[in-house]
Amino acid sequence: MCAGPLASARTPGAGLLTDQRMLVTGGSGGIGSAICTVAAREGARVAFTWSTNETCAKQTESQVLAYGDCLAIHADLRDRSAAARIVGSVEQAWGGIDVLVNNAAVSEAIPFILLDDDEVDELFEVNVLSALRLTRLSAKSMIRQKRGRIVNISSITGSRCIPGPVHYAMSKGALEGMTRSLAHELGPYGILVNAIAAGIYEGGLKTTIPERHQARYLDACSLSRFGRPEECAELVCFLASSRNTYVNGAVVFSDGGTLG
Repeated sequence: MCAGPLASARTPGAGLLTDQRMLVTGGSGGIGSAICTVAAREGARVAFTWSTNETCAKQTESQVLAYGDCLAIHADLRDRSAAARIVGSVEQAWGGIDVLVNNAAVSEAIPFILLDDDEVDELFEVNVLSALRLTRLSAKSMIRQKRGRIVNISSITGSRCIPGPVHYAMSKGALEGMTRSLAHELGPYGILVNAIAAGIYEGGLKTTIPERHQARYLDACSLSRFGRPEECAELVCFLASSRNTYVNGAVVFSDGGTLG
């Protein structure tokens, strides 16, 4: 299911991210599409990747174009050569990258004892290694300009003991470790690196979570509801903006206040 259109709350070009060049992975999914649209509303030029859902990718592109520039890039993030092509496309179009949002992820509800190595490898290629490659390449542009923002979309499964596919939880824990370490290495260049530990949001990977686990989540959530994609997107845009000057190396929980 594609993300629905978001209501505009600000005049295009007059927001948190005016003239910022942003790259978002997984822009055809629920949270990814919301990040792209809210960032565009906040004045960013938005490039995003998509893999299999062309219909939703076109919808995201249309929503972003309503505010400003958009670059939709078809890519398979499991392909190790994809990162160079993606970053190269954005740099060729706009001259550099100011913000990278590593949002793309896959998950499968497979019991641990039934996992095989190929399934683990494929998930890690998308959830961790593609983020590492894209960050490494994007950081070069940010280091040259002495400024940048990197936001990694993680999950509460990476930090808390809750039901979830083990290999997915492992991948998100790795992403959070990368976030903390990179914050120290890139901070001296004016680059802030943070992660968002997301709870369960409408759309996207929610469909891969068994209903019994969704019910347990709602019982543990103080707001007694799933998140809306635009709620995560608003947080991403703050962390990516120049208003964020001191939040660095943090894993920010966005889960409605669940019991960990």
